[in-house]
Amino acid sequence: MKRKLLRLVIAMVSFIWILIGTGFNYLRRMPAPDVFLNTYVVFYDIHGEPFLEEVIPNRRQFAPLDEISSYVIDGFIATEDRNFWEHHGFYYPSILRSVIANVRAGDHVQGGSTITQQYARNLMVDFERTVARKLREAAYTIRLEESHDKAGILEGYLNTINFGHGVYGIGDAAQFYFGVDAYDLTLAQASILVGIPKGPSVYSPLNHYENARERQLVVLDAMVETEKINAFEKEAALAKTLTFIGRRPVDASINYYFVDAVLREAEQLLDETLSSYDELRIFTTLDPNIQMAVNDAVDTNIADGSALQSVVVVMEPETGHVLALSGGSDYGTSQFNRALFAERQVGSLMKPILYIAALEHGFNPSTAFISRPTTFMYNGGEHTYTPGNYMDLYAFEEISMANALAVSDNIFAVKTHDFLGMHVLKEMAARFGISAEIDEVPSAALGVTNVNMMEMTEAYGVFANEGRKVTHRFVTQIKDDQEVLVDNRPVNVEQVQVVSITDTFILNEMMTGMFNLVNNNHLAATGLSIIPQLTHRYAGKTGSTDTDSWMIGYTPDLVTTVWVGYDDNVKIGEDAVIAKLIWADVMEDALHQGSRWFREPGDVVSIPVDARNGLPVDAMSPRKVNLYFQQGNEPY
Repeated sequence: MKRKLLRLVIAMVSFIWILIGTGFNYLRRMPAPDVFLNTYVVFYDIHGEPFLEEVIPNRRQFAPLDEISSYVIDGFIATEDRNFWEHHGFYYPSILRSVIANVRAGDHVQGGSTITQQYARNLMVDFERTVARKLREAAYTIRLEESHDKAGILEGYLNTINFGHGVYGIGDAAQFYFGVDAYDLTLAQASILVGIPKGPSVYSPLNHYENARERQLVVLDAMVETEKINAFEKEAALAKTLTFIGRRPVDASINYYFVDAVLREAEQLLDETLSSYDELRIFTTLDPNIQMAVNDAVDTNIADGSALQSVVVVMEPETGHVLALSGGSDYGTSQFNRALFAERQVGSLMKPILYIAALEHGFNPSTAFISRPTTFMYNGGEHTYTPGNYMDLYAFEEISMANALAVSDNIFAVKTHDFLGMHVLKEMAARFGISAEIDEVPSAALGVTNVNMMEMTEAYGVFANEGRKVTHRFVTQIKDDQEVLVDNRPVNVEQVQVVSITDTFILNEMMTGMFNLVNNNHLAATGLSIIPQLTHRYAGKTGSTDTDSWMIGYTPDLVTTVWVGYDDNVKIGEDAVIAKLIWADVMEDALHQGSRWFREPGDVVSIPVDARNGLPVDAMSPRKVNLYFQQGNEPY
């Protein structure tokens, strides 16, 4: 019986050994893994001209091994894998020590990965701690060791490490943290960088300086132990005062906010497989002349080094083509694309959406309410709300909806909201594509809700597109070296008619009022400060809170959104006017060859009315303004 059991054990061990050997030989014969994971991409503008060539997914400076400081190389080997040059991908004593430590702790407290294993993990992108992932990592490790020499593995590893803040690779890390090339890193600088990948969120010297210094000491001690430096050099490095930059060098002629938005959309259109292609040609909606106008307007109106942030989106309302975009004032300082991801209070930008709903419910531009301090009751009288106008200025008489829109009277807006029923604005905002939940409270009419900036641009695109909803796009086509992979052109795309052409035309005419001095009343027309700069006919609206300043204006050809404010919600103060200045600069530059206006529907009529109360007046009246009304709903 014992002999049979022994033979069975020997047979099983032999089978497992043969299986392991077969698997190992199979992995050795497999093609070498792609150690760069790069996709070469050429970006084309809306005219079909190339404007940028990039290596994706990361804009890495690939640093050859002989162009990397020896302090970096020695530091990583001393700290991460002292037997790197001798082992064949796995160092079993380290693996055994980590297994014992983790079993004792009942958790993952220690790793035993070699540099090759870490590089394999970087190539796989997937960092989940699963058995399947560990097996794939082992397979990649074997293939790397069989397909590449040690120098090649080390070079690839150093160019794919995560250094935090979206920075990968030693070349970009050297520039991001210290503004130098990888070859020029000092021992003090290199030992800081070597410590970061252990935990980029924990050891970033920008966010956790003390942690970074503690880790630097670990790195320097390891280099002393491996005799790469001496104790004197260690102490000198620790004593060195370092200056951290924390920003990427970027090509000022390229707006990388736009490029990032293109890559994000392209990834979605390719079902998250962009990096599986060797080469791609991405045709975009970028109008380089308008983008240049945006860049110039931001640079002109926001001082260098200012913490004030800005967003600019220029969209073609009929197609949804984003012709230009800026997601912040300085990409080198902050890569967060506010145009796509930020949500801010919109203030009075919500009023046109309320007033188009009012037109649907029978209002007309001359519908009047009294502008005076008012307290509103809601929730069955349980709560009250007392809004105020800018500077507490009121007409103390009836003003028309057109005048209220032109001077942005808050009392009129809340009275309209209350009169219609507070569900109406919520429903109309949803029709316009605003995903934020609009509370059924009086203050909703004054834009207290945080709304995504691109959604707000699309919402105003409905007004500019004769009441039809269109979705923004950055990409028109994607091709590889053989065929068209994606055709995203808006040809024959069905557009949803959100509101009627007639109501939209009437509102668009009302929204020219902010640029007309005749509308000055108890409050000034909100476009007063930029009227001298404008040479075209525009519809538009401002929006402001203590911390946000917006301007959205449009013609049938372009809708442009501008926001300025501070990321930490500091009060904006006198800087609020900058949104209007940027908007005026961009629109005037973009439309320098001329502009169109909206076609007049057949069921509207133009009537001269008093600019303040909306009542019909003689054509020679000094307070006359021509407003449009749907036939049968004229003032009397």
